[in-house]
Amino acid sequence: MTKSAVELRAVPSLKILPYLSNFMNLLNYSMSHLVIVDGHAIAHRAYHSIPPLTSNGQPVNAIYGFYSMILSALDTLKPKYLIVCLDSPGPNFRNEEFVGYRAQRKPADVDLKTQLPLLPKTLESAGISHYSMGGFEADDLIATITKKSLRRHKKGKKIINKVTIITGDKDLMQLVDDKVSLFVPVQGLSVTKTYDSEAVKERLGVNPNQVVDLKALMGDQSDNYPGIEGIGPKTAIDLLTKFQTLDNIYSSLENSADIKDTVKSKLIKDKENAYLSQKLASLVINIPLKFTLRSSRLVPDTYLSLEKLFSEYNFKSLLARIRRRYPQKSTKNTSDSNQASLF
Repeated sequence: MTKSAVELRAVPSLKILPYLSNFMNLLNYSMSHLVIVDGHAIAHRAYHSIPPLTSNGQPVNAIYGFYSMILSALDTLKPKYLIVCLDSPGPNFRNEEFVGYRAQRKPADVDLKTQLPLLPKTLESAGISHYSMGGFEADDLIATITKKSLRRHKKGKKIINKVTIITGDKDLMQLVDDKVSLFVPVQGLSVTKTYDSEAVKERLGVNPNQVVDLKALMGDQSDNYPGIEGIGPKTAIDLLTKFQTLDNIYSSLENSADIKDTVKSKLIKDKENAYLSQKLASLVINIPLKFTLRSSRLVPDTYLSLEKLFSEYNFKSLLARIRRRYPQKSTKNTSDSNQASLF
């Protein structure tokens, strides 16, 4: 075999070279950044933000918006790892704890429901790690993966030192700390806000580690659990500012002059509801979920697969975006067998 033949075999296909080059540049930004996407929450927001769109008669505006958000996140956050967590159909443990959990929520639109099965299907096609588990919500999976990934080590070094969660759900604010932040769409999908601990305090009036007790005191209208009747945000924030935790509030009830008698009576009357609401609001961080960070690494093939997916669904603007971000050489004269399937 000649030297030129050996050199030729060592050269990657022209198809992947642009992706490889841009991928290595991306890694230089963040060597240990994990992004976790709250899949159905983002798809739901996308459905209500993107005008109706179909592909072969199938509504796909939620799927289009979901992947538009993914591309924006990859450009802005530049992670090394990407995981999507999805809700499972059917009840979860919170429904067993409280029959009225989310009972007042309206059913999703039919056009949105028909798109939700496409989420795991398209994620599989794109080679993007995704997880769901019966009996738990996506938020619980996000909490578990966040905590476990930050504890993992390789050769004495942490594999992940930063986690960003893409969501529209403020329940996940309880996870925010110096290593965890939220990336939240606040106006459609085009305007986003990053929530660190300071931003959570500004938004809710309490620190991230007090979010669960805030919901325990005032309840949650969206999820339909009670809290304490007659205690709203102002009183709940005042109590947590003075006493820090729900447990401290109750241990101080008898002797504290800082709690008005009217508030005391409400706290005593609905103590059981307060602790039920605390349990419902707390995300599970120890689900026996098997996941690997290695499989969630973004690699050049991920972008090739996304390009193929966008072409299949005729997402022309997403196709243009990924090609601008990862420009390719001219393909007119190549005989790459994968070429026809991508164009």
